[in-house]
Amino acid sequence: MTGISPNVPEGCKVELSAFFSRHGSRYPDTGAYNGWVDIQKRLEAASFTVNDEKFEFLKTWKPVLSDPESQIAQISSTGVKELREMGKTWRQRYSDLYQENSPFTMWANYYKSSPRVRDSARYFAQGFVGDNASNLTTIYALNASDSRAWMNSLAPSDLCKAYNDEGGSPFKDVWDAIYVPPVQARINAKVQGFNFTAGDVQQIPYLCGFETQITESRSPFCDLLTQEEIDDYEYAQDLRYWYGTGLGSDIEKYQMLPVLDMVAQRFIDGPNAVYQNGNTTFVPPKVMASFSNDGQINQLISMLGVFDDQPQLPGDMLLANRTFRSSRLTPMRGTVAFERLSCPVDPLETSCGYTGAPAKDVYMRILLNDVVYPVVGCTSGPGSSCPLMEYQNLVRNKFVEAGSFATLCNDTTPAYSSTRSANFFMDNTLPFASVVRP
Repeated sequence: MTGISPNVPEGCKVELSAFFSRHGSRYPDTGAYNGWVDIQKRLEAASFTVNDEKFEFLKTWKPVLSDPESQIAQISSTGVKELREMGKTWRQRYSDLYQENSPFTMWANYYKSSPRVRDSARYFAQGFVGDNASNLTTIYALNASDSRAWMNSLAPSDLCKAYNDEGGSPFKDVWDAIYVPPVQARINAKVQGFNFTAGDVQQIPYLCGFETQITESRSPFCDLLTQEEIDDYEYAQDLRYWYGTGLGSDIEKYQMLPVLDMVAQRFIDGPNAVYQNGNTTFVPPKVMASFSNDGQINQLISMLGVFDDQPQLPGDMLLANRTFRSSRLTPMRGTVAFERLSCPVDPLETSCGYTGAPAKDVYMRILLNDVVYPVVGCTSGPGSSCPLMEYQNLVRNKFVEAGSFATLCNDTTPAYSSTRSANFFMDNTLPFASVVRP
């Protein structure tokens, strides 16, 4: 990985923590499940033989969903356990940032297609807050499709008319045409009387992952591919994310920039900040937890500054030494975390004879799935962290690079004309937020 210790640097203290997480492990969406059913029906209709025992299970295989109508697109039972355990882990990790049996605030993308994002926040809260989660936790589900949520939600791209995630095309298409045919030929040589299409081949690692987490036992599909073939599939997913919503995309990569700027400002304001919203005040939690979808997590990752030195990924060859690997960044429950570190100033930098309280400096540290990733060109702090003011300036410079979001999104109506940071971490009165309880 990066070789940087995830432990809090010696002498430092985490004063604030925030994370953005993809929803937890889930059952497949309708399209993917229909693909599984199609494979099953074709297998049942074929009279085939196999010359490799690894393929023997195909003769009786059926999709593993027990009740598709109620399960499709929902958090799986495995995901529920993962999210509750995640909540417990974060509670232990930041035990001094949350007082037991006190109110707790969270955020989630409303995501109209499925409640899985809101449910992820609910299950996390049950693990983090504990038995009183339903009474103590307020989850603000932000409706990203409400015009009042312009660049102020957990899915800003929902209001961006020009947004177009092309799934990594054309680069992924080039790579698929290189790596899939040899896999297809090898697998079809193992089975006589049935033809695996190119689409079937790309479903195999997908089935491996989904079946394994749903059943909590290794899927037999996992044994059908070689390690090299799995690596090739992984690279195809990297291309999908890099060019679909990441640093290789056009306007898509900028969509979560207002949210990132909000995080930087919240950390600048400090752990004891109080925000005035009309006639009410709001004190955000010191652990700010939020859930969204993979596209938004990848958009956020693209703006962090940790991959700014990564060369563009070629479509005609696998770049083995790349640092960007989507399997490590945007899996189910993939998490982008921020820590405000308060650390003592080097004694040599303080005035001689100073007898007051120890001087402190503050830094931003970024962890992707618990791995510390350094910000390119900003690693002068303890543990390769970035001085907080420098990090805010880096984010603001990305705003300059992006330009007007109204122009980016091809929407210059008055309500959308300004470019500003999000503020939902600081404002609990937003009209497009609905309350969800664990």
